Amino acid sequence: MGSLQWVLLALLIMIGLAYWNYQRIDDQRKALQTAGFQVSDDLKGSPPLLVSSSQRQIAVLQPSGYVRFDFDQLQQFEVRSNSGAESESHFRIALGLSGMTVAEIEVGYENEHRAAIALKQLRQLTDH
Repeated sequence: MGSLQWVLLALLIMIGLAYWNYQRIDDQRKALQTAGFQVSDDLKGSPPLLVSSSQRQIAVLQPSGYVRFDFDQLQQFEVRSNSGAESESHFRIALGLSGMTVAEIEVGYENEHRAAIALKQLRQLTDH
């Protein structure tokens, strides 16, 4: 196989995996809503960060399931970033939780501005 064929094959595999991941996340969103979660705000991110203002709950969707918790369990949240000399910066919101099996969840964003907007929205929605 020529190098162009390998590149095309790799591209097709990446597209297939992205679609598969999207489908699994969509299945988790449906399962979450079936379980009674009422989405009022979608703060996007990777994985998706959803808020239910009426239920005072937050959910983070993952391909293998979702994490759902009350506003009261959200102890802290902040924008974090890491960058190296040879890599791009990666911005994310770190959610510190109490009373959960997971102590912290991170939600990634494409840039610092988008992460800051999501953090501001989260603060407004949760009154933190």
